[in-house]
Amino acid sequence: MRPKLTHPAYVLAYAGLTSMVFTAAIMALSAATAGIVERNEKLLTQRALVAVFFGADTLAQLTDRQVSDIAEDRIDRREITDPATGKAITLLTAYSTDKRNGAMRSRDEMVGYGLGISGVGFWARIDGVLAVEPDLNAIKGVRFLNHSETPGLGGRITTDEFLNAFAGLNVSEPASGGRFIYIGGDKVSGATDPRYGRRVDAITGATGTSKAVEEFLNADIAAFRRAMAAAGLTNSGTEIGEGD
Repeated sequence: MRPKLTHPAYVLAYAGLTSMVFTAAIMALSAATAGIVERNEKLLTQRALVAVFFGADTLAQLTDRQVSDIAEDRIDRREITDPATGKAITLLTAYSTDKRNGAMRSRDEMVGYGLGISGVGFWARIDGVLAVEPDLNAIKGVRFLNHSETPGLGGRITTDEFLNAFAGLNVSEPASGGRFIYIGGDKVSGATDPRYGRRVDAITGATGTSKAVEEFLNADIAAFRRAMAAAGLTNSGTEIGEGD
């Protein structure tokens, strides 16, 4: 006897079996692609690091393998701590030369310092990387790795137009009451304006995202500079080598 297709028991059994099949398929697909996803995320971070330290033009000329090699061989990582908050910060130090069996590389070979940046945007968390010159006083580059900002509005934080505006910004210690960087607001009136050399235009139609980025960048730069000072890694010419 054929089952009654409209019977509740049949409907529930069919729905349950279908759900089990699709769930198993999704889990299998997720497991099969986990390695690929992890490699792609790692490469995305490596490409961002090469861009902020060595420039977008250099990045454009490299294969994925070359990008990975540079990120591993020319960028060192160590932990420093912000004494004000106790927060651990991964300090990135980039060099123009590859590692030499743990030997100390000189300041002349240093390209710059970097750190991870993160905060809550208008909608959700934003993560990225920022690099500064060896003297800590100017930005080399900024890249955002992930965000959930509105496409065409806040999502434009990843555009070259917005990112390139940060290159060369002054991030030396500001005057009392000042900020390291400013995003948006009135145009700078002149060299006596405390925002001089520290301001970029906000994204049109995305004031919320622009202000959020300004807030967490200032907080992260302040923590970074405190941690660098506490570690004795200021602009005094200190040399850093692997294993320091």
